[in-house]
Amino acid sequence: MGAELLKLATINDYVQKKELEPYKDSNNVAMFRGGASFADAITFGADKVDKKLTEEFSKVKGKKVLKFDIESDLTDYLQLYTDLAK
Repeated sequence: MGAELLKLATINDYVQKKELEPYKDSNNVAMFRGGASFADAITFGADKVDKKLTEEFSKVKGKKVLKFDIESDLTDYLQLYTDLAK
C-alpha cells in the first residue's frame, strides 16, 4: 500500500486531498479509519481490534457503533439497518 496509494487516489479529479486525510498513514489502521469516516455506521467483526481504532471510533459522534459480540443473534444489526433506512 504505502504512499503510492495517496498518489494514485489523487489522479481522479473528483477526489479531494482533504478526503484522503484519514488514509495518510498508508497502513491497515488508516484503511479502517478512512472507511469509517465515510460510513453511516461502524461495526466491529472481531473481538480483537486495534486499540487506537476502538478508542477513536468510540468518540465518533453521529454514527452508531456496534462492537463485536459473539453471543449476538444479529438483532442489533437488524435494528441498525432499520434505523439507517429511516
